[in-house]
Amino acid sequence: MVDELENTEPIWSKLPNAARNKELLKKWKSQVQRLNKSKLCANAAVLDESLLRRCLQFYEVHSDYMLKVADPKSSGVTLPLPTDVPMQFAALPDFYIEDLAEFLQFILQYVPHVADDPSMDRILHLLVVLVCSSNYIGNPYLIAKLVEVIFVMNPAVQPRSQSLNEKFLMHPLALQHLVPALMNFYTDIESTGASSEFYDKFAIRYHLSIILKVMWTIPAHQNRMIEEAKKGKSFVKFVNMLMNDTTFLLDESLDCLKRIHEIQEALENTEEWEKQSREQQQSRQRQLAMDEKQCRSYLTLATETVDMFHYLTQKIIGPFLDSHLGDRLAAMLNFNLQQLCGSKCKNLKVKNPEKYGWEPKKLLDSLTDIYLHLDCDDFAKTIANDERSYKKELFDDAIGRMRRARIKTEQEIDKFRKLQDKVEELVRDKNLAETDYGEIPEEFKDPLMDTLLDDPVILPSGTVMEKSIIMRHLLNSQTDPFNRQPLTEDELKPATDLKKKIQQWKIEKRKR
Repeated sequence: MVDELENTEPIWSKLPNAARNKELLKKWKSQVQRLNKSKLCANAAVLDESLLRRCLQFYEVHSDYMLKVADPKSSGVTLPLPTDVPMQFAALPDFYIEDLAEFLQFILQYVPHVADDPSMDRILHLLVVLVCSSNYIGNPYLIAKLVEVIFVMNPAVQPRSQSLNEKFLMHPLALQHLVPALMNFYTDIESTGASSEFYDKFAIRYHLSIILKVMWTIPAHQNRMIEEAKKGKSFVKFVNMLMNDTTFLLDESLDCLKRIHEIQEALENTEEWEKQSREQQQSRQRQLAMDEKQCRSYLTLATETVDMFHYLTQKIIGPFLDSHLGDRLAAMLNFNLQQLCGSKCKNLKVKNPEKYGWEPKKLLDSLTDIYLHLDCDDFAKTIANDERSYKKELFDDAIGRMRRARIKTEQEIDKFRKLQDKVEELVRDKNLAETDYGEIPEEFKDPLMDTLLDDPVILPSGTVMEKSIIMRHLLNSQTDPFNRQPLTEDELKPATDLKKKIQQWKIEKRKR
């Protein structure tokens, strides 16, 4: 308020309210001084190192107590903890954990050297045990608080806590259990029951992605991620959520960039801009300010999810080409490649792209790297199945841009070209093999996608669906899409008789 009044003083100094404004200015400056003194006094108290070290010793005893209550037999020496949560632990209020998390965040942010203390060993042990035992904590936001502590401890966020971060990640229990726990939490945070869950999950997953990126650089944790990928279902769910986030965040980011580009162009055309009413101009400027804020946020999150795809696909391929995910992944990659290299990519050009974290060359490099990491016959088939975005001209344009921007070596470009040749051959074969079945009977169609059933299954509600479609739905929500009742894969029954009918109908159609 002081700044605003001082900046506008030439305007109001000659107005009738000048004397009142001068009094307000004097009053507010005095208030600023009092607030600054209060802040300095508060800093002197709460940043006192002897106080913080005594607090740390208190929380060491507190952590020891929590471990004994959670696991009376061994105090969390081994994981997983017993399935049945002890009543004494379940009855503890949330602030027993929340206060500890907030204290750790505070010292890591303002006085990280205080955490370099033997008292932290027991606290780190409790942190590992609680994050790896999410079933012991009913509130997902409480786990998110603990994840945020690990995030703040990360040297990418707080460089002075590197030794503490190493001690935490190299804890024997963390080496064995932290990777699956964080991946499961990435999936579980999709639904929290809160009204703000849709936006909360992106902030929480951003923290998780930064933690997992550092863990990937540690061989022991990297091997653990690869082991998880080989196990199957839980990792496929994780990849599915990662794909959902990437799709949404890139779509929102690119839409924001297009709107920013449009308004920036309008502002440059002063003649046309002046023709608009004052209300229209203000409305568009408000939209620009909102888009700029959102774009920066979405692009930061999108960059991290694409990065995670990038490093995971270097050594893990199978789960990304799972029968329920492969086609979606190829479609997502092709669509975003089309956005970056297609005819409308000029709509993404904005002034000061660094202001939004917009690096199109880096994004193109990462996306095309993912194509190269996944390069195999199965992946080529999924690309060929994408009739919406894949075109030969798209890959030609991408190759031209990679060569002009020098973001790939000639060997990598040649490998990308060979993948394109493989896809083109599959597209030709597919077009030759396709049969026009004409009008399809309603009983042979999937009720959601309205496509011909190939592997029909019966839901407990009696509805018949294509197996791949309902399986894709179950990766996001364990419910029947028609009545929202709980549903698992085990409850799906093959519609054997209907499948035989469809196969017979296909044979008859081909004969005609």
